[in-house]
Amino acid sequence: MKIGFLADIHSNLPALEAVLKHGRSVDLWVCAGDFVGYYSEPDKICELARTHRFLSIRGNHDAYVIGALAPNPSRLKAYRTDWTRAKMKSRNLAWLRSLPTELILRFDQKTIRIRHANPWDEETYLYKDSPLLKRIKLKKDELLVLGHTHHPMLVKRGKGLILNPGSVGQPRDYNPASSYAVLDQETGKISFKRVRYEHAGLQKKLKVYGWDPRTIEMLDRKKIV
Repeated sequence: MKIGFLADIHSNLPALEAVLKHGRSVDLWVCAGDFVGYYSEPDKICELARTHRFLSIRGNHDAYVIGALAPNPSRLKAYRTDWTRAKMKSRNLAWLRSLPTELILRFDQKTIRIRHANPWDEETYLYKDSPLLKRIKLKKDELLVLGHTHHPMLVKRGKGLILNPGSVGQPRDYNPASSYAVLDQETGKISFKRVRYEHAGLQKKLKVYGWDPRTIEMLDRKKIV
Protein backbone atom coordinates (compact mmCIF):
# COMPACT_ATOMS: atom_id res chain seq x y z
CA MET A 1 0.00 0.00 0.00
CA LYS A 2 1.09 3.55 -0.77
CA ILE A 3 -0.10 6.24 1.64
CA GLY A 4 -0.09 9.85 0.46
CA PHE A 5 0.30 12.58 3.06
CA LEU A 6 -0.73 16.13 2.37
CA ALA A 7 -1.54 19.29 4.31
CA ASP A 8 -2.30 22.99 4.02
CA ILE A 9 -4.38 22.94 0.84
CA HIS A 10 -5.91 26.32 1.68
CA SER A 11 -8.76 26.40 -0.86
CA ASN A 12 -6.30 26.18 -3.77
CA LEU A 13 -8.22 24.02 -6.23
CA PRO A 14 -5.77 23.80 -9.18
CA ALA A 15 -3.00 22.79 -6.76
CA LEU A 16 -5.00 19.95 -5.21
CA GLU A 17 -6.21 18.74 -8.60
CA ALA A 18 -2.60 18.60 -9.81
CA VAL A 19 -1.51 16.61 -6.75
CA LEU A 20 -4.32 14.09 -7.09
CA LYS A 21 -3.52 13.61 -10.78
CA HIS A 22 0.18 13.21 -10.04
CA GLY A 23 -0.50 10.79 -7.18
CA ARG A 24 -2.65 8.31 -9.06
CA SER A 25 -0.68 5.39 -7.60
CA VAL A 26 -1.57 6.44 -4.02
CA ASP A 27 -3.96 3.98 -2.34
CA LEU A 28 -4.92 6.13 0.65
CA TRP A 29 -4.75 9.89 1.21
CA VAL A 30 -4.19 11.30 4.70
CA CYS A 31 -4.51 15.04 5.30
CA ALA A 32 -3.06 16.94 8.26
CA GLY A 33 -5.55 19.79 7.99
CA ASP A 34 -6.05 23.32 6.69
CA PHE A 35 -8.39 22.60 3.84
CA VAL A 36 -9.59 26.21 3.79
CA GLY A 37 -8.31 29.74 4.29
CA TYR A 38 -6.36 32.14 2.04
CA TYR A 39 -7.73 31.18 -1.39
CA SER A 40 -10.97 30.95 -3.33
CA GLU A 41 -12.45 27.44 -3.60
CA PRO A 42 -13.23 26.08 -0.11
CA ASP A 43 -16.34 24.13 -1.14
CA LYS A 44 -14.69 22.37 -4.06
CA ILE A 45 -11.71 21.45 -1.89
CA CYS A 46 -13.93 19.88 0.77
CA GLU A 47 -15.93 18.03 -1.86
CA LEU A 48 -12.77 16.63 -3.49
CA ALA A 49 -11.50 15.48 -0.10
CA ARG A 50 -14.77 13.74 0.60
CA THR A 51 -14.94 12.17 -2.87
CA HIS A 52 -11.43 10.76 -2.51
CA ARG A 53 -12.18 9.64 1.06
CA PHE A 54 -9.30 11.43 2.68
CA LEU A 55 -8.57 10.43 6.26
CA SER A 56 -8.38 13.90 7.75
CA ILE A 57 -8.01 16.13 10.75
CA ARG A 58 -8.74 19.82 10.97
CA GLY A 59 -6.13 22.56 10.87
CA ASN A 60 -6.11 25.94 12.58
CA HIS A 61 -7.70 27.68 9.59
CA ASP A 62 -10.47 25.08 9.50
CA ALA A 63 -10.95 25.76 13.22
CA TYR A 64 -11.12 29.52 12.58
CA VAL A 65 -13.87 29.08 9.99
CA ILE A 66 -16.03 26.84 12.20
CA GLY A 67 -15.46 29.07 15.26
CA ALA A 68 -13.44 26.56 17.29
CA LEU A 69 -10.41 28.89 17.45
CA ALA A 70 -10.14 32.67 17.19
CA PRO A 71 -7.80 34.01 14.48
CA ASN A 72 -5.56 37.03 14.87
CA PRO A 73 -7.88 39.95 13.95
CA SER A 74 -5.10 41.70 12.05
CA ARG A 75 -4.80 38.70 9.71
CA LEU A 76 -8.49 38.22 8.92
CA LYS A 77 -8.28 39.87 5.50
CA ALA A 78 -5.42 37.63 4.39
CA TYR A 79 -6.93 34.51 5.96
CA ARG A 80 -10.35 35.15 4.33
CA THR A 81 -11.96 33.55 7.40
CA ASP A 82 -15.26 35.45 7.39
CA TRP A 83 -15.52 35.32 3.59
CA THR A 84 -14.93 31.56 3.63
CA ARG A 85 -17.52 30.94 6.34
CA ALA A 86 -20.12 33.01 4.48
CA LYS A 87 -19.37 31.37 1.12
CA MET A 88 -19.32 27.70 2.15
CA LYS A 89 -22.25 25.34 1.81
CA SER A 90 -23.72 24.08 5.07
CA ARG A 91 -22.83 20.45 4.30
CA ASN A 92 -19.15 21.33 3.90
CA LEU A 93 -19.09 23.41 7.07
CA ALA A 94 -20.66 20.44 8.85
CA TRP A 95 -17.92 18.21 7.45
CA LEU A 96 -15.23 20.57 8.74
CA ARG A 97 -16.91 20.53 12.16
CA SER A 98 -16.81 16.72 12.15
CA LEU A 99 -13.01 16.55 11.73
CA PRO A 100 -10.98 15.62 14.83
CA THR A 101 -7.78 17.31 15.97
CA GLU A 102 -5.88 14.01 15.90
CA LEU A 103 -5.89 10.65 14.15
CA ILE A 104 -3.98 7.51 15.07
CA LEU A 105 -3.60 4.87 12.36
CA ARG A 106 -2.04 1.44 12.74
CA PHE A 107 -0.72 -0.60 9.81
CA ASP A 108 1.03 -3.87 10.67
CA GLN A 109 3.70 -2.82 13.19
CA LYS A 110 3.66 0.90 12.31
CA THR A 111 1.77 3.57 14.24
CA ILE A 112 0.98 6.82 12.41
CA ARG A 113 -0.19 9.81 14.44
CA ILE A 114 -1.55 12.83 12.59
CA ARG A 115 -1.69 16.30 14.12
CA HIS A 116 -1.81 19.69 12.43
CA ALA A 117 0.86 21.78 14.16
CA ASN A 118 2.39 19.67 16.95
CA PRO A 119 1.35 17.10 19.58
CA TRP A 120 0.07 19.78 22.01
CA ASP A 121 -1.92 22.46 20.19
CA GLU A 122 -3.10 23.60 16.75
CA GLU A 123 -1.01 26.74 16.24
CA THR A 124 2.59 26.41 17.49
CA TYR A 125 5.03 25.89 14.61
CA LEU A 126 7.60 23.09 14.58
CA TYR A 127 10.45 23.56 12.12
CA LYS A 128 13.47 21.27 11.85
CA ASP A 129 15.47 23.63 14.09
CA SER A 130 12.69 24.27 16.65
CA PRO A 131 13.84 23.66 20.26
CA LEU A 132 10.42 22.15 21.02
CA LEU A 133 11.31 19.15 18.88
CA LYS A 134 13.40 17.93 21.80
CA ARG A 135 10.18 17.28 23.72
CA ILE A 136 9.15 14.59 21.25
CA LYS A 137 10.45 11.05 21.75
CA LEU A 138 9.00 8.53 19.31
CA LYS A 139 9.09 4.76 19.51
CA LYS A 140 10.38 2.43 16.83
CA ASP A 141 7.98 2.24 13.87
CA GLU A 142 6.18 5.39 15.07
CA LEU A 143 5.53 8.17 12.55
CA LEU A 144 4.25 11.60 13.60
CA VAL A 145 2.74 13.54 10.68
CA LEU A 146 2.41 17.32 11.00
CA GLY A 147 1.55 20.26 8.75
CA HIS A 148 1.19 23.97 9.53
CA THR A 149 4.67 25.25 8.62
CA HIS A 150 4.25 24.78 4.84
CA HIS A 151 7.82 23.43 4.82
CA PRO A 152 8.62 19.77 3.99
CA MET A 153 10.45 18.05 6.84
CA LEU A 154 11.59 14.57 7.81
CA VAL A 155 13.50 14.31 11.08
CA LYS A 156 14.28 11.50 13.50
CA ARG A 157 13.11 11.87 17.11
CA GLY A 158 13.87 9.02 19.45
CA LYS A 159 13.50 5.85 17.39
CA GLY A 160 10.74 7.21 15.15
CA LEU A 161 10.23 9.90 12.53
CA ILE A 162 8.42 13.23 12.23
CA LEU A 163 7.11 13.96 8.75
CA ASN A 164 5.77 17.22 7.39
CA PRO A 165 4.68 16.73 3.76
CA GLY A 166 4.82 20.46 3.04
CA SER A 167 1.95 22.47 1.61
CA VAL A 168 -0.26 21.69 -1.35
CA GLY A 169 -1.77 25.13 -1.69
CA GLN A 170 0.82 27.61 -0.43
CA PRO A 171 4.42 26.30 -0.19
CA ARG A 172 6.69 28.57 1.83
CA ASP A 173 10.06 26.96 1.12
CA TYR A 174 10.63 29.15 -1.95
CA ASN A 175 9.57 26.41 -4.32
CA PRO A 176 6.11 27.20 -5.73
CA ALA A 177 5.40 23.59 -6.75
CA SER A 178 2.84 21.82 -4.56
CA SER A 179 4.36 19.45 -2.03
CA TYR A 180 3.22 16.10 -0.68
CA ALA A 181 4.80 12.87 0.58
CA VAL A 182 4.28 9.16 0.01
CA LEU A 183 4.98 6.25 2.35
CA ASP A 184 5.50 2.90 0.64
CA GLN A 185 4.29 0.44 3.26
CA GLU A 186 6.12 -2.46 1.61
CA THR A 187 9.57 -0.87 1.68
CA GLY A 188 9.07 1.64 4.51
CA LYS A 189 10.47 4.40 2.27
CA ILE A 190 9.12 7.95 2.52
CA SER A 191 9.53 10.15 -0.55
CA PHE A 192 8.69 13.81 -1.13
CA LYS A 193 6.90 14.84 -4.32
CA ARG A 194 6.66 18.27 -6.00
CA VAL A 195 4.00 19.08 -8.56
CA ARG A 196 3.85 22.17 -10.76
CA TYR A 197 0.46 23.63 -11.57
CA GLU A 198 -0.81 26.73 -13.37
CA HIS A 199 -0.50 29.18 -10.49
CA ALA A 200 -0.23 32.22 -12.80
CA GLY A 201 -3.84 31.78 -13.89
CA LEU A 202 -4.97 31.60 -10.29
CA GLN A 203 -3.00 34.73 -9.45
CA LYS A 204 -4.70 36.67 -12.27
CA LYS A 205 -8.12 35.60 -11.05
CA LEU A 206 -7.34 36.54 -7.47
CA LYS A 207 -6.14 39.99 -8.53
CA VAL A 208 -9.47 40.58 -10.27
CA TYR A 209 -11.28 39.46 -7.12
CA GLY A 210 -9.29 41.94 -5.01
CA TRP A 211 -7.37 39.40 -2.95
CA ASP A 212 -4.63 40.39 -0.51
CA PRO A 213 -1.51 41.11 -2.66
CA ARG A 214 0.88 39.28 -0.34
CA THR A 215 -1.32 36.18 -0.41
CA ILE A 216 -1.23 36.26 -4.22
CA GLU A 217 2.54 36.79 -4.29
CA MET A 218 3.21 33.79 -2.07
CA LEU A 219 1.97 31.44 -4.81
CA ASP A 220 5.12 31.92 -6.88
CA ARG A 221 7.69 33.02 -4.36
CA LYS A 222 11.14 31.70 -5.28
CA LYS A 223 14.48 31.81 -3.55
CA ILE A 224 16.86 34.44 -4.90
CA VAL A 225 20.24 32.80 -5.50
